[in-house]
Amino acid sequence: MTTKKVALFAAMVLMAVALAACSDSQAEYSDDVMAEPIIVELTLTPESIQAGEKVLIQAKVTQAGNPVEDANDVEFEVTLEGGGVQAKVPVKHDQDGVYQMEKTFPDAGTYRIVSHVTARGQHSMPLKELTVTE
Repeated sequence: MTTKKVALFAAMVLMAVALAACSDSQAEYSDDVMAEPIIVELTLTPESIQAGEKVLIQAKVTQAGNPVEDANDVEFEVTLEGGGVQAKVPVKHDQDGVYQMEKTFPDAGTYRIVSHVTARGQHSMPLKELTVTE
């Protein structure tokens, strides 16, 4: 082998090692980012109401204990048990990772409320039930 060929071969080996090191550090970063799941805490205030009253529905979104204020999509799905009424309502960020809305329930029954939160490449769907009496 000539000196030029040896030098070229050595340069190619060094470049391959350098590229492998870059891709490994990028992979570690991606794994670290995905290691912490988003946590969605769904609350209803109050948890039972009379027909015609309002309830405050909140989804507090955090990741690694920090508020998530940049969720891609937050919706509250409301379904009356036994069929019938169903709606998905988009919700905007309020503050400190809290996404909320007030809703009036005109009819008695048990309602399932699911918050659909998509943030930072993850999706979470916690569920609560609301009892509405006459």
